[in-house]
Amino acid sequence: MKAFIVLVAVAVCAQALTDEQKEKIKNYHKECSAVSGVSQDVITKARKGEFIEDPKFKEHLFCFSKKAGFQNEAGDFQEEVIRKKLNAELNDLDATNKLIAKCAVKKDSPQQTAFETIKCYYENTPTHVSLA
Repeated sequence: MKAFIVLVAVAVCAQALTDEQKEKIKNYHKECSAVSGVSQDVITKARKGEFIEDPKFKEHLFCFSKKAGFQNEAGDFQEEVIRKKLNAELNDLDATNKLIAKCAVKKDSPQQTAFETIKCYYENTPTHVSLA
Protein backbone atom coordinates (compact mmCIF):
# COMPACT_ATOMS: atom_id res chain seq x y z
CA MET A 1 0.00 0.00 0.00
CA LYS A 2 2.96 2.01 0.31
CA ALA A 3 2.76 2.25 -3.25
CA PHE A 4 0.48 5.05 -2.76
CA ILE A 5 3.59 7.06 -2.68
CA VAL A 6 3.81 10.45 -2.48
CA LEU A 7 1.69 9.75 -1.90
CA VAL A 8 2.48 9.75 -0.25
CA ALA A 9 3.07 7.85 1.46
CA VAL A 10 1.39 5.30 2.12
CA ALA A 11 3.40 3.80 4.05
CA VAL A 12 5.79 1.78 5.62
CA CYS A 13 9.43 0.80 5.20
CA ALA A 14 11.13 2.06 2.08
CA GLN A 15 13.80 -0.56 2.32
CA ALA A 16 11.14 -3.26 1.87
CA LEU A 17 10.43 -2.14 -1.70
CA THR A 18 12.37 -3.73 -4.54
CA ASP A 19 13.96 -1.58 -7.21
CA GLU A 20 11.30 -2.81 -9.64
CA GLN A 21 8.51 -1.74 -7.28
CA LYS A 22 10.13 1.67 -6.79
CA GLU A 23 10.34 2.10 -10.56
CA LYS A 24 6.65 1.21 -10.95
CA ILE A 25 5.73 3.75 -8.30
CA LYS A 26 7.78 6.45 -10.03
CA ASN A 27 6.11 5.64 -13.34
CA TYR A 28 2.62 5.70 -11.82
CA HIS A 29 3.43 9.06 -10.27
CA LYS A 30 4.69 10.51 -13.56
CA GLU A 31 1.73 9.18 -15.56
CA CYS A 32 -0.83 10.39 -13.04
CA SER A 33 0.85 13.80 -12.73
CA ALA A 34 0.64 14.24 -16.48
CA VAL A 35 -3.05 13.24 -16.57
CA SER A 36 -4.15 15.25 -13.54
CA GLY A 37 -2.04 18.35 -14.04
CA VAL A 38 -1.36 18.51 -10.29
CA SER A 39 1.19 21.04 -9.08
CA GLN A 40 4.47 19.55 -7.89
CA ASP A 41 4.23 21.93 -4.94
CA VAL A 42 1.04 20.19 -3.79
CA ILE A 43 2.75 16.81 -4.06
CA THR A 44 5.80 18.07 -2.18
CA LYS A 45 3.58 19.31 0.64
CA ALA A 46 1.74 15.98 0.78
CA ARG A 47 5.05 14.16 1.15
CA LYS A 48 5.56 16.23 4.28
CA GLY A 49 2.08 15.42 5.61
CA GLU A 50 0.26 18.55 4.41
CA PHE A 51 -2.69 17.31 2.35
CA ILE A 52 -4.21 20.18 0.39
CA GLU A 53 -7.83 20.01 -0.77
CA ASP A 54 -7.02 20.28 -4.47
CA PRO A 55 -9.19 18.61 -7.16
CA LYS A 56 -6.14 17.92 -9.34
CA PHE A 57 -4.32 16.30 -6.44
CA LYS A 58 -7.35 14.16 -5.65
CA GLU A 59 -7.49 13.11 -9.30
CA HIS A 60 -3.79 12.29 -9.13
CA LEU A 61 -4.30 10.09 -6.07
CA PHE A 62 -7.27 8.31 -7.62
CA CYS A 63 -5.26 7.66 -10.78
CA PHE A 64 -2.43 6.28 -8.69
CA SER A 65 -4.81 4.15 -6.63
CA LYS A 66 -6.25 2.61 -9.79
CA LYS A 67 -2.83 1.89 -11.27
CA ALA A 68 -1.71 0.27 -8.02
CA GLY A 69 -4.86 -1.87 -7.99
CA PHE A 70 -6.29 -0.39 -4.79
CA GLN A 71 -9.45 1.00 -6.42
CA ASN A 72 -11.29 0.13 -9.60
CA GLU A 73 -12.66 2.60 -12.17
CA ALA A 74 -15.83 3.05 -10.10
CA GLY A 75 -13.74 3.90 -7.05
CA ASP A 76 -14.53 0.68 -5.19
CA PHE A 77 -11.78 -0.69 -2.98
CA GLN A 78 -10.05 -3.88 -4.02
CA GLU A 79 -9.60 -5.08 -0.44
CA GLU A 80 -7.71 -8.28 -1.18
CA VAL A 81 -5.13 -6.36 -3.22
CA ILE A 82 -4.82 -3.76 -0.47
CA ARG A 83 -4.59 -6.44 2.22
CA LYS A 84 -1.92 -8.40 0.35
CA LYS A 85 0.27 -5.38 -0.42
CA LEU A 86 -0.15 -3.69 2.94
CA ASN A 87 0.42 -6.87 4.93
CA ALA A 88 3.60 -7.51 2.94
CA GLU A 89 4.87 -4.24 4.42
CA LEU A 90 3.40 -4.45 7.92
CA ASN A 91 3.85 -8.20 8.31
CA ASP A 92 1.00 -8.19 10.82
CA LEU A 93 -2.41 -9.28 9.54
CA ASP A 94 -4.27 -7.92 12.56
CA ALA A 95 -2.65 -4.47 12.19
CA THR A 96 -3.28 -4.61 8.44
CA ASN A 97 -6.96 -5.38 8.91
CA LYS A 98 -7.33 -2.62 11.50
CA LEU A 99 -5.69 -0.09 9.19
CA ILE A 100 -7.94 -1.13 6.29
CA ALA A 101 -11.05 -0.90 8.49
CA LYS A 102 -10.04 2.55 9.68
CA CYS A 103 -8.84 4.03 6.38
CA ALA A 104 -10.57 2.26 3.50
CA VAL A 105 -13.85 4.12 3.82
CA LYS A 106 -15.82 5.11 0.75
CA LYS A 107 -16.55 8.84 0.42
CA ASP A 108 -18.72 10.94 -1.93
CA SER A 109 -16.49 10.44 -4.97
CA PRO A 110 -13.70 8.06 -6.00
CA GLN A 111 -11.26 10.99 -5.90
CA GLN A 112 -12.29 12.03 -2.38
CA THR A 113 -12.10 8.38 -1.32
CA ALA A 114 -8.52 8.09 -2.60
CA PHE A 115 -7.55 11.40 -0.95
CA GLU A 116 -9.01 10.55 2.47
CA THR A 117 -7.70 6.98 2.39
CA ILE A 118 -4.15 7.99 1.57
CA LYS A 119 -4.24 10.77 4.13
CA CYS A 120 -5.45 8.26 6.74
CA TYR A 121 -2.71 5.76 5.88
CA TYR A 122 -0.14 8.53 6.08
CA GLU A 123 -1.36 9.60 9.51
CA ASN A 124 -1.56 6.04 10.84
CA THR A 125 1.68 4.46 9.64
CA PRO A 126 5.09 5.19 11.09
CA THR A 127 7.24 5.43 7.95
CA HIS A 128 6.47 7.01 4.60
CA VAL A 129 7.85 6.60 1.12
CA SER A 130 8.80 9.50 -1.11
CA LEU A 131 10.22 8.43 -4.41
CA ALA A 132 9.65 10.97 -7.13
